[in-house]
Amino acid sequence: MVRDLICPGLVIGFVLSAGMAAAGEDLVAKWERADSACALPASAMTEQACQDRQRYADRLRRTGWCEAAPTTPFEHWGWQRCVSRAAPPSRHGRHHARART
Repeated sequence: MVRDLICPGLVIGFVLSAGMAAAGEDLVAKWERADSACALPASAMTEQACQDRQRYADRLRRTGWCEAAPTTPFEHWGWQRCVSRAAPPSRHGRHHARART
């Protein structure tokens, strides 16, 4: 049966991955709202918005999001998922695994 071919760990991983992406997109939306409010004339609300923006930026970075590079000092091109660096090759690569078989 097809149901027997689906790995439960794979399904859980997919659901968690989708949930993390949605959470990141929600943080981006919150960052954008705080960024807009931070640009308003100085007030207690503006100060709070600027603090919230920084807090959201910190959370985004911790969860694997990066700011896109601006072309001018006053631009912000938004947030994007960080490109992961390639993992270094394992010291216990294929060569050792083949020798054991």
